[in-house]
Amino acid sequence: MHARTSALLGALTLSILAACGGGSSGGNAQKSASPPPPPPKPCPLTGKLPEGGQDIGRVTLAMKIDNVDVGRPQAGLDRADLVIEQTVEGGLTRLFAVFQCDKAESVGPVRSARTTDAALLRLFDGAVFGYSGANPKAIAPVAQTSHAVLLSYDDNPTLFHRDNSRPAPHNVFTSTETLVKAGLAKDDSLDAPPAVFTYGALPAAAKPARVLSMRWSPDASAAWNWSPKGWLRTQNGTADVLADHHRVDATNVVALRIKTKDTGIRDVVGNPSPDDVVVGSGKAWVFRDGKVITGTWRRPGLGAPMVLTDAQGGTIALAAGSTWVELLPPNATLVIR
Repeated sequence: MHARTSALLGALTLSILAACGGGSSGGNAQKSASPPPPPPKPCPLTGKLPEGGQDIGRVTLAMKIDNVDVGRPQAGLDRADLVIEQTVEGGLTRLFAVFQCDKAESVGPVRSARTTDAALLRLFDGAVFGYSGANPKAIAPVAQTSHAVLLSYDDNPTLFHRDNSRPAPHNVFTSTETLVKAGLAKDDSLDAPPAVFTYGALPAAAKPARVLSMRWSPDASAAWNWSPKGWLRTQNGTADVLADHHRVDATNVVALRIKTKDTGIRDVVGNPSPDDVVVGSGKAWVFRDGKVITGTWRRPGLGAPMVLTDAQGGTIALAAGSTWVELLPPNATLVIR
């Protein structure tokens, strides 16, 4: 009898131990579950999530693009993340087009560099810069301070081609992939830029704005009209349409009141070549969602980012998407309706 009782107690003990062991194993399995994947990162220069074929880790490519009537229609601007319109000789303007997440098979007409490009390139913390020639005095500060790989048509003609259906010098074209590949071959440490702007919800201080018109001189004007597709651009009184028949548009338009300084450089007919000063501070207008937010731009030094703030000192957020920046020297006009 005693032996039978001992056997039953032993079996009961083994059963209890087995049950405890099974419960413990289930608990450990739950604790070792994989964490959720991190959210996807947006493109640094648009704030948008990358789409098919876009690369958020790619180096910035900046290019100088013609913006006079004989140079239109341009190609590739609809693929740029960011475009900055700057002043050149004779009261005209030229475009500083920036490609990062997206790419374009044809971009141009590619034109010459200016002193202002040095300070603009520093916003991207290392970039590839494509252009077609430059005055030696203009390209010197770009080479010395921009931290960019410089690729000019004069020094690297095989990276570009001429469209013989257009008049020279308004006929130099290339592709973004060609220049990015050549730039990385010269410096493979180049990578993605920091964000230039902040993206987020429409600020409460925004006021309605349907049209903004700018004039730099009797020969250079532009306007942006709000539409369901975003801001649509007009150049010198006509719709700004690219070679692929795409109307130039933008999610955001940022107008910055700037100062200019004399570089001492003159063009062939004696017009001075201005330097658009993009270090310091000035008035800013941010146009997005059919509205405008008025504030201030500040950039304390060449190696510092540019910050847009409202009247209360808060950062002005842009809508995720492409942006055009309009540099307005003291004599340029801006009318908002």
